[in-house]
Amino acid sequence: MAGLAAAWRLSDPDGERPEVTVYQRGWRLGGKGASSRGPHGRIEEHGLHVWLGFYDNAFRLLRSCYEELDRPRTDPGCPIQDWRDAFVPASTIGLGRTGGTDAPLWLAQFPENDRLPGAATGADELTSADFLERGLALLGRFGTSLDPPSVAAPRVVLSSSPTHPALARRATPPGAELLQGARTGLRAVAGSGMAARRSAELTELLGTMLRGIIADRLTVRGYGAVDHLDLREWLVRHGASPEAIDSPIVHGHYDLSFAYEAGDVARPRFPAGLALHLTMRMFLDYKGALFWKMRAGMGDVVFAPLYQALRRRGVRFRFFHRLDQLHLSADGRSVRAVGLGRQVRVSGEEYDPLMRVRGLPVFADRPDLRQLDAGDDLLGHDLESHWCEWGDSDRLTLEAGRDFDSLVLAVSLGMVPHTCGELLEADERWRSMVERVGTVATQAFQAWLRADERSLGWRSAAATVTGCGRPFDTFGSLSQVLPFEDWPDDDRPLTAASFCGTLPDAEITEGNNLGDVVRSNAVRFLESRSRMLWPGAASAGGGFRWDLLCAADAESSTGPARFGSQHWRANIDPSDRYVQSLPGSAAFRLPADESGLDNLFLAGDWIDNGMNAGCIEAAVLGGLQAANAIEGRPLDERTSGGYRPRGTAHRA
Repeated sequence: MAGLAAAWRLSDPDGERPEVTVYQRGWRLGGKGASSRGPHGRIEEHGLHVWLGFYDNAFRLLRSCYEELDRPRTDPGCPIQDWRDAFVPASTIGLGRTGGTDAPLWLAQFPENDRLPGAATGADELTSADFLERGLALLGRFGTSLDPPSVAAPRVVLSSSPTHPALARRATPPGAELLQGARTGLRAVAGSGMAARRSAELTELLGTMLRGIIADRLTVRGYGAVDHLDLREWLVRHGASPEAIDSPIVHGHYDLSFAYEAGDVARPRFPAGLALHLTMRMFLDYKGALFWKMRAGMGDVVFAPLYQALRRRGVRFRFFHRLDQLHLSADGRSVRAVGLGRQVRVSGEEYDPLMRVRGLPVFADRPDLRQLDAGDDLLGHDLESHWCEWGDSDRLTLEAGRDFDSLVLAVSLGMVPHTCGELLEADERWRSMVERVGTVATQAFQAWLRADERSLGWRSAAATVTGCGRPFDTFGSLSQVLPFEDWPDDDRPLTAASFCGTLPDAEITEGNNLGDVVRSNAVRFLESRSRMLWPGAASAGGGFRWDLLCAADAESSTGPARFGSQHWRANIDPSDRYVQSLPGSAAFRLPADESGLDNLFLAGDWIDNGMNAGCIEAAVLGGLQAANAIEGRPLDERTSGGYRPRGTAHRA
């Protein structure tokens, strides 16, 4: 999905807000985070989405959005009234190995604390002293909170929160108590098999990170000073053992970030400095919970409310408008025109993209033909696809000075070569960014099962798990969304789950039906790996019990054919490719205010936003910085979390 926001100021003496128009290909908002509703109102995502507890900017934006909507007054029947209704804490993380099909999982639960994400208003950079204290606290709580059933499970409880009550009652010097706690905790897991191995790996990795931070003077030089190195390379430099380097803890950094160049699992690459920053934020500075899971689709709880709030502010949305090209002025210093393709005409004044499922405003999985002039001829054409062959109804040209004063380019990086040809030809910095900041295709599937998770043998409904095995490294339970779907009573699922991983570029060849590839991969995965998560779903022969799947195409279908009723995706569209963080690539990202053109500003997780990782927090940072740039404010004004963009501080 490609988006362009065209904005221009009104010469109104009373200071009226600028007029803003958003041009959007297709009928949904959200880009890679978009979701929609399929059969039985089921939630269909691009992939697994969870929010981390340190996403202060994203949470603050969404909290403000819900406050402005004031649903208790304006929409009392809506089942999600505010941000606390929209999210549930989920602080269990699982680690597996990609080896044998019966390899056990290790589950670690991080207790909640009384901090709220999004409440921070200023920078909160962690120092090396913070790292030491909170890291030792994590190790101390690591073992002392183990009880015998948890060891047998194995499951451990960790805490890294400085506001945890156990840390608030210190009577001895912090360093002495924490060191003693770490020793006591590690003795508690000694001899407990997998827990002992994982605890030893965690201890070594945290110690190596702290030693490396001090040795490389990163608290003075900044973490970016080692971003040219891969995380594993940096850990080896500072003494990490081969066992720690090959641990699921390290592999998890790569799996969760799709950090495999060209999607090739033999080429893991993730910048050391960014890994250190994210590790400290994720484990040592989470608010409330390590993870927060959405109670419905990301389109439902994030993008639909944002759309509603912006519409109330007067923002105009032009759906079915595809961005084709930005055209430069004769002197190459500004955008003189924007070429758009109108995919289809709307029969009314404006297209309404939302429908209701169980009272919740959501996006549909296809355009509402009742609002369009195209009629049934549009069926079978995917207007969100870059390769859609549907002919445009007409073409539009926006001209500088007449139609816009300023533009915000909010496409994904994969779309830049297709929409900014003149800019790439004129500016070496843009060519370098496209060449050096990588993107990767991903694959994902969702499954709905008739049995509940306890019956399936799954031990933690809140867990997010990495190391599940190729090609779907990462698993997440989605059962919390089921009350917001609309299934028939005779085929109602009790478990929902999502799986995702990279899709190697080598498999994306002409004539290769990637949808069929992902479906085959998913069937093989369920047959060979699902019992690692769901031992109760194993058939007598050791495969997968296909009869557990809900909403099969026909009740007479048997075996793997029943998977045809589930949801799967090959995210190969240029706008769907995940933006990677490769070692040394951050220097080639452009900040929001350094497009090289006077009237063009940049937004997204692909720009130099100070975080430079593919996630909603980075996307929000990019949007905030674009707004600050247009207003002439410092790029990091109104952001929090210690992020510091390297670009120009002010825009005149």
